Parts: sequence; C-alpha cells; structure tokens
Amino acid sequence: MSFFSSDWDDDEDDEIFQGDVDALVNDFESKFREQFSAREYLELFRHYASQFPTQTGQLRVDQHIKNILDAAIAQYPYMPIFTLHMCEWLIRDSKLNRAKAYIDKALKFNPFEPALGFMQALIYSLQGNENNALEKLSQILQNIGEEESLIEEFLEIALYHEQFKLAMPILEKALDAGADVSNIIEKYIEKAEENGLIAALIPMIERIIDQDPYSAEAWYVLGSAWMNQSNHEKGLKALDYAVTINENFADAWMAFLECQYELGQYEEFIKTYLSLQDKFHKSAFDEVYGLLAWSYYESGDTKTCRSIYKDILKKQPHDAEAWYSMGLTWHYEENYSAAIPYLEKAYDIDRFEPDYGMVLASAYFGAQLIDKWEPLYTTLTLEHPKNPELWLDYITALHESGEAEKALDVIEKALTNNPQHPGLLYRFAALCYLNGQQNAASLVLERALELNPNEHIQLFTFAPELKKSTLILSIISKFTSPRTGS
Repeated sequence: MSFFSSDWDDDEDDEIFQGDVDALVNDFESKFREQFSAREYLELFRHYASQFPTQTGQLRVDQHIKNILDAAIAQYPYMPIFTLHMCEWLIRDSKLNRAKAYIDKALKFNPFEPALGFMQALIYSLQGNENNALEKLSQILQNIGEEESLIEEFLEIALYHEQFKLAMPILEKALDAGADVSNIIEKYIEKAEENGLIAALIPMIERIIDQDPYSAEAWYVLGSAWMNQSNHEKGLKALDYAVTINENFADAWMAFLECQYELGQYEEFIKTYLSLQDKFHKSAFDEVYGLLAWSYYESGDTKTCRSIYKDILKKQPHDAEAWYSMGLTWHYEENYSAAIPYLEKAYDIDRFEPDYGMVLASAYFGAQLIDKWEPLYTTLTLEHPKNPELWLDYITALHESGEAEKALDVIEKALTNNPQHPGLLYRFAALCYLNGQQNAASLVLERALELNPNEHIQLFTFAPELKKSTLILSIISKFTSPRTGS
C-alpha cells in the first residue's frame, strides 16, 4: 500500500501523464534507454505497483519496482518521493535496516523534509526503538505547523502499521490543527478488530470526543468500536449520544438498532425501528429487517415475524439467513415437517455455514428421518471436523437412537479433532459409564475436570441418571469441593 503523494497527484486534468505508458514500460523492460525523467520513473512505479501482487510473476514485478526506485533515487537523490516509496516497499518486506539506510542518505539532501523524518520515526518504532521514534516524531510535529493533509497522512500511516503509540501524538497535533480525523480512525477499526488491536484505537476515539463532545461522527465511531469488542452496552450508550446530537444520522441509527438487538432489547428494537420509518426512506434499514422479524418472534408475535420473513424471501430469494430463521420458528415448535423445507433451502444456498446443516440434521432427527439425519451428520463432521457442537449433536442423536457403540466410535473421532474440548470429554465419560466401562469413564472424567471443572453439569444434562452414581459424584467432588487451608 502506498501513501505518499508527489508533485503529480493528477488532481487536475492538465497534470495527467500525457505519455504512452505501454511504450514507457517497453523501453524500461527492453533497456532501450538507461535514464528516464522523474515523472516517467513515477509512472513506471505506479504501473508495476498497481499489478502487485499478481498470481504469476510476483517476484518479477517486485524486482522491477525496486529497480525503478533505485534508478530514480540514483538519478534524482534530492527528490524524496522515490526514497519514501522504496522505504514503504522495504518495510512491507520487513527489511527495516535497509529502509533506514535509504532514509539516512535521503536526509543528507533534504534534512528538513517532514515526510522523510516521519518515515525515520516510523522505522525506529517498527524496530522497537520507541524513545528515538517519539523524539524524532516530536521534532517533525513541531516543524510542520498546521498542515492538516500532512498530519492526516502521518496518522493514517501510523495506524496502518499498527504503531499506536506513535499515532497518539499525531492525533493530538491533528486536533490542535482542527482536523477532523474520525473517518481515519473508523477506517482502521475493522482492520484492528481482525488483529485483536481494537482496544488500542478506543483511547484515540475518546480523545477526539474530549476535544469535541458534540461530534456525532466521533460518538458513532466509538460506538462501532465497542460493538466490535462485543461490548454492546457501551456501544449503545455511545450511539445514543450520536443520534441525539444528529437525529438524521442513519448509519448511527443502524448501529443503535443492532446494539439493541444484541442486548436482547427486542421490544425496544421494534419501537425504535417503527419510529424511524417516518424519518427515513422505507428501505433505509433493510439491512436489519431480518432482525426486526426475529425481534417479533422473541416478543411472542410469531405471526408478524413470519410475515416479515416471507416479505424478505419474496424480495431476496437467495437470503440463506432468512430461510434458516423462518425454519427455526417452526423447528422450535417441533413442527419439523414445516421447518424442513426452509432449512433445506438455507443449507442448499450456503453449505459452508455449519449451523444451517446442524439444525437441518436435528430437524431430520426430530422427524425420525434416519435415512437423512445420519448421512447429513456424517457429511457435516467431514466438512467441519473442528466444530465440537456438531459432534455433540451427532453423538446425542446416536445415543437417543440406541446406537451406543456407534456413539463411542464417533466421539473418539471427535476427540481426535478436538482433543482438549471439555464438553466432548464429559460426553465421552458419560458414554463410557453408561456402557459399563467404569475405569475408562473415571480416567476421562478426571481429564475433563482438570480442563474445566465448572462444566461438569453437562454430564447430568446428557444423562440425568449419572446423578445417582457415587463413583461419578466422588470424582467430581475432588475437583469442585472447597478446599480448606492447612
């Protein structure tokens, strides 16, 4: 990813490169000429960078880029843009020392160029040299004045590389300059969530709010961050501020509804949704229309729930989640004959979602369609061998069908794929005991208790008769009874 711009940003039509890029590339690859203008080097770089990565020839493209930048730096050492792009490329390859060497050389020609100084600070930070990084950054921030675009660029680069300690003083500088950087923080929330770093962004968002408590956008970003942390209570509170400040903020209302739903506030969700219909376009909240349907179900209005799902399926016949949810409304009533067609449709549309297959197999079992439920469970365990809940459902079905030996065989396969799962071990111990293998049951039960003694209730949920076993109870007591100090 390339951040740094140049003197040629193509913002105006008359600045668009007028040459033949294909001819330029041919000249470069055929070595028809040894030197190019600075603008031509930049166009060559852009051409190859736009192709990277490619399925074939990746190393070739990568080497072309480095050759172009090296040649440009040698011919135009006083132009920092080529060094900056080279450093970006080397940082991507984790070649930090080489990147630093390029920066040090470029700074001899442009000692006061802020972008070069910032890149040097970034490299220090990536190397773990935090003190030098912050010291260098402080110098740069003092000298750049209130150039909002440059400050925002520095902030985005720091966030992209997950250098959050470096990002905080840049954020302070941006706020002092009056820049609105909420959108930059928002952009990296999803990326930080993927890497488990969302918590590092929250203090930055809160700092923005401290500076401007009436920024609906900032409250919305904070609410989104808490949602991504699955803290929907804090998310709802932040989003409430956002929609109070700006009652026409549709995205914030959407997130607000999602929080209400996740918190189980189904009746409140319905009231909020209906109240927004007069304020916004009818289709503004189609994304959470299915949540409205399920909120009616949770509120006891199954008729309205199913009516909404029918409306969704009429408009979106390939919405697997809607087919699945409609099937669930019948499945929970144990009306399997009504549930199965919907569940089959969901499974046909999306076979990669394990819940769709699991619930369908359960419905087949409830309808006593042994020719369907057992083959489906077999298929699902092959497709999702690391899903313990799937194995547990399959084993329960086999046990309740009187297939004790097969249930034992299946659970052994389950543990091969999930050897440390307490629930499977508890189920294995119960099956061993019920099949007269008390020694094996004792050993397996102890292993399960070592992993998680708090889940031993699963034994009795599966097989209530085990509550009468003194052997089982005595083993459990060793791991759950309060221990007195000596």
